[in-house]
Amino acid sequence: MKTERMAARLALVEKHRRFAWDLAREEYARSAARMVAGKTHDLLNLVQVVQLAAPHLAAAVDGDARVFVDDIARVADDAHVQLKSLMSIARPPRRATTGSDAPLARGAAVGPAIGRVIGELADVVAVGVDYAIDVDAATALDEPALAHMAIGMMLDVVDAPWIELTVRERAIEGAPWIELVRGTRTGNDGDHFDLRLVEALASRAGGEVTRSVRDDGGVELVVALPAIG
Repeated sequence: MKTERMAARLALVEKHRRFAWDLAREEYARSAARMVAGKTHDLLNLVQVVQLAAPHLAAAVDGDARVFVDDIARVADDAHVQLKSLMSIARPPRRATTGSDAPLARGAAVGPAIGRVIGELADVVAVGVDYAIDVDAATALDEPALAHMAIGMMLDVVDAPWIELTVRERAIEGAPWIELVRGTRTGNDGDHFDLRLVEALASRAGGEVTRSVRDDGGVELVVALPAIG
């Protein structure tokens, strides 16, 4: 039984690391795209200066000089089209964060998504789940992201004899939020490596992660995410 449990844990860790790696690559691609979009924007500004100046130059010259200016104007017009096309490809979709006016897209329903992954976690950790949430309540995270958020929260305290997980709704400053609250009856002084992915996913959804020591010496971790209607 112990061997089977360890094999299940290793398989879960491998799956979780693979997801983290894919997410890191996606974030790297987004960062690269933002840099390309920024440089392209700078070039586009220069091209627009040429486009604005070309008619004035053309009016002031004739003959071969006029042909030369017309050629420059055509090249600038073509560059403008190409750079606009490049910007539309390179610029990643806007993702709202806390305090942003841009709306977050609705993701998967939290309760059902967490319920499905708990079955997978049952072979690895001893966890009890309490739901105080509407079945349709959702955040900006899709189901794989929610699943790996739960997996990361559990792997962080995988050796705890018992883990409590509460999925609940609450209002923060009048706005609806969804919280995943993980409690353990023992402390955890590890490096919290698996929480790095949890924190990255929470940030992506405009949320936050807090950790505190309970009165009984255990640890409580709260992942708070804005609810999306």
